[in-house]
Amino acid sequence: ARHYVQQKDYPSAIEYYQQALKTGGLADVANREMLRELAQVYLLAENYGQAAVVLQRALDIDLVPDARDFLLLAQAHYRLSDYVAVVVALDGIQANGLTLEPEQMRQALALYYRAGAFEQCESILIQLLKIDPGNSENWHQLASVYLQQNKKKQALDHLTLALEKKVPFSEGELLLLVDLQAINGNPFGAATVLEEAMAQGAIAPTATNQRKLFELWLQAREREKAKLALENAARASGDTELYLYLAQLQLEAEQWLLVQETLLEACAEQLEDRFVSRANLLLGISLLKQGREAEARRALINATLVGGANAQAAEWLRFMEAEPASESELRRVRGPCFGSLGKQDTLEALPVTEASLNQAPAAQNQQALPGSKQNIDPVTIKTVSKKRFFVTEHSESIVELLPQVKSLATRLNVSLVKAAGTSDGPLHVLAVPGEKLRLGIPIRGTAQAKGRYRIYNADAYKCAWMVVKSDESLSLEVLESFAERIRVAGHESTGDYRLVLRPGSVPTIELQMEIN
Repeated sequence: ARHYVQQKDYPSAIEYYQQALKTGGLADVANREMLRELAQVYLLAENYGQAAVVLQRALDIDLVPDARDFLLLAQAHYRLSDYVAVVVALDGIQANGLTLEPEQMRQALALYYRAGAFEQCESILIQLLKIDPGNSENWHQLASVYLQQNKKKQALDHLTLALEKKVPFSEGELLLLVDLQAINGNPFGAATVLEEAMAQGAIAPTATNQRKLFELWLQAREREKAKLALENAARASGDTELYLYLAQLQLEAEQWLLVQETLLEACAEQLEDRFVSRANLLLGISLLKQGREAEARRALINATLVGGANAQAAEWLRFMEAEPASESELRRVRGPCFGSLGKQDTLEALPVTEASLNQAPAAQNQQALPGSKQNIDPVTIKTVSKKRFFVTEHSESIVELLPQVKSLATRLNVSLVKAAGTSDGPLHVLAVPGEKLRLGIPIRGTAQAKGRYRIYNADAYKCAWMVVKSDESLSLEVLESFAERIRVAGHESTGDYRLVLRPGSVPTIELQMEIN
């Protein structure tokens, strides 16, 4: 029979095993061994029903049972898709007080799991972790088994302990831990784990994950952290709805200039029509609160021209006692936040009406002189609040530094986390005349800077600013051209400038040049 098994002639092998068993006269131990061999041949021949019958005969012999027979019987029943019989066979191991070797435990675990016997899986995994506490697969599989039994609190406690013991986690396993903390009523803990993991590069800072971070901080009532996460999510995704949500939060905090900046960034491209009214409403309110009534009026008129926030916009126009819209203004949306039927225009052009054009027809027809203000795009002015930065210094020029920023930023983020610091905004390049360039991250809280890393305190300053699309390079011509625009607009540049590198589906660079 064994010869035929080696030849893979299983029918012949089965015939000789059956003849040997019929002869009788052998001890029970020998008969059981022969039945076990016969069962294995049936398994090789894929005759799982007969394998189960033969293994049951072996177990019926009045001898101390062998765990191997229960495992083989469970395998046979599994092949027959009889999962109840699988569990019954495996339960016989414990019922008979038998001890499994670690490899046999893993076999039993796989069969129990496939049969849906998760309580038994839990018991085996706890034993395996006692034998090999450094096995990360067992840690995560036990968490999965807890979840299969809807034991969410046990799964959370187990994974939290695993994290404390520095058990390796994949990105998906870390996200599971984040979700479990949120489900178990700890959005603050969930947001903390997610934020730290993204800072360390263990979880990719995708738009989806940034949005999750925003939602968790919002649930934890950490509005400032939620706003920062929402800002990152909006810029990472380019999602207009997120930009508008961010602008709404900034509006509620009475950050009028930030509302304006957020909306101008959201409106860099043509909006979907469903967002046009709401964007213009928020823009109009922010302009009104800054005392820019003429521009606010036109933005609010824009908001009334399409559905969405038109009723609210009309209320604001009544509140500010605005002059009624002209026929030209009612014709279509015209401004920075426009849709398919509108026309893009700058903020400075918003107050221009049909009446004001008719008052000075000669001025409209006059050809602008080269170098005059009419040939130069207007510049936008704002005041940047003082900030603290976690920085490194670089002797390269700005053109040489920018292509390296992506790799340098990763190391800077990791070092910030190690220094117990918290990011408070996008990456900056800081340029001060006569000093080395600084690559820095705005921070909040206290960070312990060491080695090549420094804390840099930047005072508030008034600047002209513009946003350009980024291809990881910025020519000196762009800087010089913007400086010239500032000069022609009647402002004096100090030579101090910053680049704010904003990630997203279309990465952008905000160029800020300080003015006196």
